[in-house]
Amino acid sequence: MSSWPSLALARVKAGERLVLCSVALAKGSTPRTTGTAMLFSQTEQWLTIGGGHLEWVAAEQARVMLSQPGGPGWSMSRLPLGPSLGQCCGGVVTLLYETLGEEDLGWLEALDSAVRAGQATSRRSQLLLDGNKQVDIQSPSIVDESRLDYDGSQGVWMEDLPPPPLTILLFGAGHVGEALVQILGTLPCQVLWIDERPELFPAQVPSNVSLEITDIPDALIEQAPSNSYFLVMTHNHGLDLALCQKILRRPDTAYVGLIGSMTKRRQFERRLQQRGMPESRIQELICPIGVPDIKGKAPSIIAVAVAAELLAHAYEMGQLSR
Repeated sequence: MSSWPSLALARVKAGERLVLCSVALAKGSTPRTTGTAMLFSQTEQWLTIGGGHLEWVAAEQARVMLSQPGGPGWSMSRLPLGPSLGQCCGGVVTLLYETLGEEDLGWLEALDSAVRAGQATSRRSQLLLDGNKQVDIQSPSIVDESRLDYDGSQGVWMEDLPPPPLTILLFGAGHVGEALVQILGTLPCQVLWIDERPELFPAQVPSNVSLEITDIPDALIEQAPSNSYFLVMTHNHGLDLALCQKILRRPDTAYVGLIGSMTKRRQFERRLQQRGMPESRIQELICPIGVPDIKGKAPSIIAVAVAAELLAHAYEMGQLSR
C-alpha cells in the first residue's frame, strides 16, 4: 500500500506545495520498482525511491520546480544508474515529477479516501504539452500495474494503488503495541489498533493505522475480513483469553498471535480446552510471538521480532509477493 496520498493531503491542506516524484519506468537492475514514489517540500522529504545519489538528483529537480511558482505542473527525467550517479545498479529509471498544491485537493482527498477504505484504486494523470496535467481517480482499479505512455513531450501516467494485502487487528496500546505500530506503519498492511484507554494512544500514528477506542471489541473481531491477522497484547490476561477465544472461533483467520511466555500459553490451552475449543484451533494460536532467534525483552526488540514473523508468515502464505 502506498502511504503518499495521506502524507501529501495533510501537507497540502496545511498550505504547503510539494512535488510527488514517481518511478514511472524501471528497466534492468534498479533499487525500486515502477510505481514507487516519494514526496519533497522545499525543506523536507518523505518515503524513498532507492536512496543514494538518485534521490539527491530527484530532490534537486523537485526543489527547482518548487522555486518556480506558476511553472510547469510536471516534468520527466531519464537517469541511467551508472557511474555518473555514483550507483552501480546498471539499470535505467524514468522519474516523473508532479507539483501538488491547493488545486489538487479534490483528487487527493478522493484518492486518500479510497486508499484508506482498502479499495484498489487507479490514478490517471494526463500530462499535457503546456506543462499542465489532468487527474482522474478511478476505483476500483482498472490497471494491473503502474505504467507510463509517453512520447517525449506529453503522455499519460496510470498509477495503480492496490489495497493493502494484510489486515492486522492489534489489541493493546502498551509499550510493545506502540513500538510495533511504528514498524507496521512502514509495511504493506492496514492496521486497526484497538484499546479502551484513549490516553495511551500517541498523538500521531502512521497513515495506514486506524485507532478504535472501545471496551467491546467483539464486534471488531466479527467484522474483520477473511484472512486477517490478529495480535493480542492487552494489559489484562482475562481480556486476552476472551479475545483469543472469540478470534479462534473464526475458521478463516490467517494468524492469531498472543504475547506471553510458554507458561501463559499452557494456561490458555487448558482454559480454552475447558471452554470447548477444538484442539485443531488451539494449535493455531501462536504464543510466544516473534521470530525465536530475535531475543530480548525490550519493547522495540519484541516489536521487530513480531513484525519479522508476520512478514515471514505472509510470504509463506502467498499474501505478499517476493
